[in-house]
Amino acid sequence: MEKTVEGVLAAAFPGRRVAATSTAMGSDRLGSETVRVRFADDTVVYLKVAVDDGAWVRERLARDAAATRYARRHADVRVPDVLAVDVTGTPAYVATAALSGTAIETDWPVDSTVARATVLRAVGRALAGVHAADGFDRHARIRGWSDADDGFDLASGPWSSVLEQTLRARAGERFPDRFRDCVADVLAAIDDASDVLDAAPATLVHDDPRPENCLVDSAGPGLVDWETAMVGDPALDVVRAEAQYVERTDVDGADDDRLRRALRAGYRDHAGRLPDGFSDRYPLYRAVSVLEAARTFDRWAPDAPEPLAELASWVRGELAVRLDALDG
Repeated sequence: MEKTVEGVLAAAFPGRRVAATSTAMGSDRLGSETVRVRFADDTVVYLKVAVDDGAWVRERLARDAAATRYARRHADVRVPDVLAVDVTGTPAYVATAALSGTAIETDWPVDSTVARATVLRAVGRALAGVHAADGFDRHARIRGWSDADDGFDLASGPWSSVLEQTLRARAGERFPDRFRDCVADVLAAIDDASDVLDAAPATLVHDDPRPENCLVDSAGPGLVDWETAMVGDPALDVVRAEAQYVERTDVDGADDDRLRRALRAGYRDHAGRLPDGFSDRYPLYRAVSVLEAARTFDRWAPDAPEPLAELASWVRGELAVRLDALDG
């Protein structure tokens, strides 16, 4: 990998002398690795390099570059600058400037609900800032950038279809065998709720605002890693954030309501209100969020204090409860 990074840096930044490279936090994406690069002049960039030459990795990197570029121009949230991108060569890569601030994951309050609520309020503001980049007529998967239109190369369709295609594609990339049967259950729920889903507003959606991807400093919150971005329902981002910040194993259940209120208050601080129809689609997105927890199980569960078998039972049980709630 070291020689691969050297070759990419020489192509992307000719004549720049590299002082040091290191593995970046959250670099364990399937099919790619992210490297923190410090040049001799102390400039820092983040280089995401494909380690799998599959078309799905290239599309993901193309989406990352396109959504980052679009958000930097149109969203009201701090986003890094895209410095170099090549998704047709081998290996494919994307290089972005470093974004100031500290990732929430590295400074997550350990024992203060008040401090956590402050963090959640900032996350809510960041998501509302993403959704300020509206103006889309239809929901769509983002395939890359279109220079002709100064915008996205999109595969448009009804939101229920876009969401289903997205989840199928992610399950095809990586999904633990122990949960593979859960995918069909969630897709069936999406199909049953298609009328409600297809009435959702269409905005830019980050879809992965986890603590590694949200940076906060005096300039306000910022978001990196736009590989999963879509033109979708803004309500999904809010529910994703609740799952990633409130439903953590290190958060006491007694604090859940307070933290959810803080996240939503931060969103309202910026947007004035939650996304239209939020309560109508909230129960389904809670089930979708558990499917994401199942998909990424092998990434987060080994570091949790609970035994793997216990966590796997929790995932299955929680999904069953949330799917049952849709029938009530």
